[in-house]
Amino acid sequence: MTTTALGTWRQPPLVYVVAELVISPYYSLAGKVPGLQDRLRSSFPRTLEAKEIAIVEGTKPSAQTLWQFMSGDQRHAVQFGIRAISLHATGYLHSSDFLGRWAEVLNTIEQAELGAYVERAGLRYVDLIVPSDGNAPGDYLVNSLQGIVPDGAQCTGSMWAAAFQFDGSIVNLRAGAPSPQGMLLPPDFNALPLAKPAVMMQAEARLKANQSIGFVDTDCIREVGQVFEADALLAHYKSMQKLTSATFKAAMSPLAQKEWM
Repeated sequence: MTTTALGTWRQPPLVYVVAELVISPYYSLAGKVPGLQDRLRSSFPRTLEAKEIAIVEGTKPSAQTLWQFMSGDQRHAVQFGIRAISLHATGYLHSSDFLGRWAEVLNTIEQAELGAYVERAGLRYVDLIVPSDGNAPGDYLVNSLQGIVPDGAQCTGSMWAAAFQFDGSIVNLRAGAPSPQGMLLPPDFNALPLAKPAVMMQAEARLKANQSIGFVDTDCIREVGQVFEADALLAHYKSMQKLTSATFKAAMSPLAQKEWM
């Protein structure tokens, strides 16, 4: 298995990216899946099924099927569910490549005449901090995010979170530096079984050796509230990508800039 880095930086910390559309419940989605599968097969030839518990007001919780179409190298996957459609990636050349893949999925959905009502768009980036020798995870964040360490104490976990309002979008930034003991990915992050990039495997090795790591979780959300339209949605994602990038860079310390960029 190759262990290429994600992105064009010299040592990028990026390990996982998700673009997601939250849709109004689409209970007849199963009937559309075969056509979607046929259209996406050349890029996503492997099919997996999973289950999620759906909770709808006024009804009992029920198990709903999730359809996952995965690329041959297991670095990209599209997931369809009755409440969300998403593209997951642990292979990321640059934003144009990722958004190009997402555009392919969006156009396929439009051609399939799904007619879904899109409630919200989301774009989430997860970066892991694997410190170089002599450095701590907190050293990779600007001073204002590093928290405190009382005299005589050793910090075993530090979490910081904030939400930033932009025109039409909100970017949520969470950082753990160091991450709580034993935690690889951010809390409430549901990763698909994709191939692991090099930085993720390095972080896992550090955890097994009882060494600290960190994470930066940058999540951009935009309310949409309209029937599915591929071009309009892609325009939202291009704007959201710029916001997530600017927010992440604002959290980076000079050490992070020196080592990663």
